[in-house]
Amino acid sequence: MATDKRKYAPQSFPRSALCIALLIAMPHVAYAARLDYELGAAVMHSDNIVLSENDEISETVFSPRLRFDFEHSSSTLQSTFRGDVQYLDYLDDVYQDDTRGEFVGALDWTISPDRVSFMARDSLSRQSVSTLAAFTPGNQQQINIFEAGPSFFARFGQATLGQIDLRYTNSYAEETETFNNDRYNIAARLRRQTSSTSQVSLNLEATQTEYDTISEFYDYKRYDAYVNYSSQLASLDLSVDAGYSRLQPKGGDDTSGTLFRGRADWRVSPRSTFNANLNYQFADATQDLILRVGDPGDPGSPIIGDPDNPNLQIVPDTFKQKRFNLGYEFTGVRLNLQVQPYYEQLRYLRDDAFDQDNYGGLFSARYEVRPQMFATALAARQHRQFKGIDREDRDTTLALGLATRMSRHWGAQLDYQYRKRDSSVGGQNYVENVVVLSFTYFR
Repeated sequence: MATDKRKYAPQSFPRSALCIALLIAMPHVAYAARLDYELGAAVMHSDNIVLSENDEISETVFSPRLRFDFEHSSSTLQSTFRGDVQYLDYLDDVYQDDTRGEFVGALDWTISPDRVSFMARDSLSRQSVSTLAAFTPGNQQQINIFEAGPSFFARFGQATLGQIDLRYTNSYAEETETFNNDRYNIAARLRRQTSSTSQVSLNLEATQTEYDTISEFYDYKRYDAYVNYSSQLASLDLSVDAGYSRLQPKGGDDTSGTLFRGRADWRVSPRSTFNANLNYQFADATQDLILRVGDPGDPGSPIIGDPDNPNLQIVPDTFKQKRFNLGYEFTGVRLNLQVQPYYEQLRYLRDDAFDQDNYGGLFSARYEVRPQMFATALAARQHRQFKGIDREDRDTTLALGLATRMSRHWGAQLDYQYRKRDSSVGGQNYVENVVVLSFTYFR
């Protein structure tokens, strides 16, 4: 079979660099800062790197890697930057050698206490070019989302605070140019502290979204009005948004609907925590990625590759989202467990080809076999049913790992991963076995 050898090198991280430059420019950065980093190298072997049903191709990849984690906190500035950069050398030349990066950065600057603050967020992640194809190295692209802007505050008595937020967001996709857009948001909020543990706020937001290449048809304005209630008790944190949204597309009819977002975190015991999320709202790929992109420096993740397949379609279309997920986490002396089932329904407003119902879950465990030696296990299952094209995919991932810290600065890890897809569409099934051996220097 013909193998896609396009080189998917990430963009030169201009917005990530801007976020770091903002940090350097702030006062008092040199104090109360912490920097951790890891330098490592891994050898990965896959028996089906192209994730093909019949024409399987094996490949060995050598990958030097840098991970870093920077945190700074002072009376006026809080910042966190986590990143992961690796170079992939495909020894059998199935794909061209590549550089891959992930980044999450957050900066909050108090310019004038109780008057003016400034925030900046940046995330760089890997997503599919097409979610209908397998998540191979030839079907990946870098997505960068940068958000920044000031907030202005005014206090009305001891318990009431007024706030105005101005935000600019830029979204960039390496391959899907129609996704690239700029959006401008203004939000007015009135918050009232109802007790020592709870508050209520009224929120009004207006957003203008402008696409780079398809603005004539896809630009739109969005208006949101909602009430937020939040509380923080000894064992329960709760936050609920309830209101209404209205979309005014440039090339279509107005659409409106209910907005509801809820999250609860229940600490059953010092070692056990339950959480639940429920979303019923209009969303798009940019908004969803801001919420979904996690910590790229998670030391429990595989050295090369992700434990699942990204299922978010990188397109400019807005969708109606219903999403519900549960979570349970147990943190023991030697054993850590996580369970995360979910259900999601997406209905696109313009093109129903990607309308889908998704459900599945993830189970992970980490056990300390002996001091400085850990065994890990992961099992993930995802079922996707596309409504517009009569297709169903069932993805399964199983992974085992063994990590050891040989000294204060040196560690080694061995990972095995099994991936399988059962699809109702011919030619889309695959099975892959991956083994990774890595060595890491810890600062």
